[in-house]
Amino acid sequence: MCRFAVTGILLIMAGMPAWAGFDEAVAAANDGKFAEAFSEFSALAERGEARAQQALAWMYYEGQGRQRDYAKAAYWYRKAAEQGNVTAQINLAQMLAYGKGIPRDFAEAAHWWRKLAEQGDARSQAALAGLYYRGKGVTKDIGQALSLWRAAAEQGNIEAQRNLGLMYGKGQGVAQDDVQAYAWLNAAAEQDDRVAANSRDYAWGQLDTAQQQQARILAQQYVEKYVEPFKEKNKSPH
Repeated sequence: MCRFAVTGILLIMAGMPAWAGFDEAVAAANDGKFAEAFSEFSALAERGEARAQQALAWMYYEGQGRQRDYAKAAYWYRKAAEQGNVTAQINLAQMLAYGKGIPRDFAEAAHWWRKLAEQGDARSQAALAGLYYRGKGVTKDIGQALSLWRAAAEQGNIEAQRNLGLMYGKGQGVAQDDVQAYAWLNAAAEQDDRVAANSRDYAWGQLDTAQQQQARILAQQYVEKYVEPFKEKNKSPH
């Protein structure tokens, strides 16, 4: 229920003061001089600079400047995550959930996603909801999954909008409501989610004429509130 995404070098320096050498390492990476960037990030990471640790983890993950090594990527993501680096926390949680370079550990993934979800991060809310829904690493709790998906859906998260729509359609954790199902599925479909589009069309077929009119109005309101304001944000990785 979560998609794996690793943030690129360009985003790690935005709006932040640089240590000596950090800007140079970023510039080298952006110029394709990966060996040079790797060397500089390594030195800074060993000195405890969290952004450099996150960048070094990215280079190990992508195999830039060194052979691809998921275990070392996870090691450096953890180092940066423990210092509060948000990108590292997100990527470490995803690696833990997939068991990539590190033993699969849903409980620890939930720990990191929960920290971010509590700060309002929509993708972490959606991912944590998936764990609650399946009872992976946490006690299964459909109500908690629904609450987290709703919070993420209201921030434009496509996965959450789709799952919230499906929950309404099934009457799972919430009163069954095909009008709400259609509106939320339409929100995800408007963001090019094919599964949501197919489910939306099915939900439409369950509505009578009066309900279809309600669904059209509600769907337009949801697009205006929960799709349009988040389109640019959803194009960008963490």
